[in-house]
Amino acid sequence: MNDDDSADAVLLCVCQLQNITRAAEQLHIAQSTLSQAMQALERETGMNLFHHAGRNIFITQDGQNLFARVSELLQSVDHFDDAVREMARSRNHVRLALPPQLASLLLPRLIDDFGSACPQIRLEIVEPTGSEAARMVQDEEVDMAVVNLDESKQPQLSYHRLSSKPICFAVWPGHPMAERKTVSFVEAAAQPLVLLGHGFFVTRKILREFARRGLTPQVRYYSDNLSSIISLLQHHTAAGILSSQALSAQANLQLIPFDEPQALTTCIITKKGRQIYQDQRRLH
Repeated sequence: MNDDDSADAVLLCVCQLQNITRAAEQLHIAQSTLSQAMQALERETGMNLFHHAGRNIFITQDGQNLFARVSELLQSVDHFDDAVREMARSRNHVRLALPPQLASLLLPRLIDDFGSACPQIRLEIVEPTGSEAARMVQDEEVDMAVVNLDESKQPQLSYHRLSSKPICFAVWPGHPMAERKTVSFVEAAAQPLVLLGHGFFVTRKILREFARRGLTPQVRYYSDNLSSIISLLQHHTAAGILSSQALSAQANLQLIPFDEPQALTTCIITKKGRQIYQDQRRLH
């Protein structure tokens, strides 16, 4: 308790109880300490606030006026504190960056499940690439983002792991490799491929793996649109490499793990040092 809080507490308690013994007990201090505090309060204000009659205390007119003013001010502070706490509990608005590959998986759950559970919270969703999503969190253009974890974590951001899903070689039923249990990078590099654009972590990661092995994959086409990649696979144009979470059962594609397993870790990222509102924690 600071000096101002102590003075307020002494004044309020003494004025309410008007008894030295009871006031000291309520404040958990010695009676002599309370008497000294009362004298200090009178010296500080320059007014006669208390009139002593044994252990009882009578409040002077100046004391009553000051008591009324302090009570009014403290009530205003309480109302202010309540308002701040209410603001901190919920803004009823969450700005979320959700890269397209993850949006295809998470949007139905966000709109249906989260929307039903928290109808009072308005979700504002944008769909940038993963690297752009991280920048938007850093610049506070959004409150949080769901991204696939890159090796280069940004020190200004906090990363909260959600899940880890395998990266797979994707083909259509009837493809010569469709019944394989696993596929090697050498075999994948020899196949015509369609991949997501370089802004997607899954593509950057898989190209690094090819390069590390000295392989040059036969990439026919890059697209920033996941639905375009799925359409090309379904039309038997070329094989693909995607995370398992990017494809739904309705895509009717075969996913074959690599013999040297690869995975994408999905995280929620927020900015360090920035308060997280209660409505954001619900989404988190």
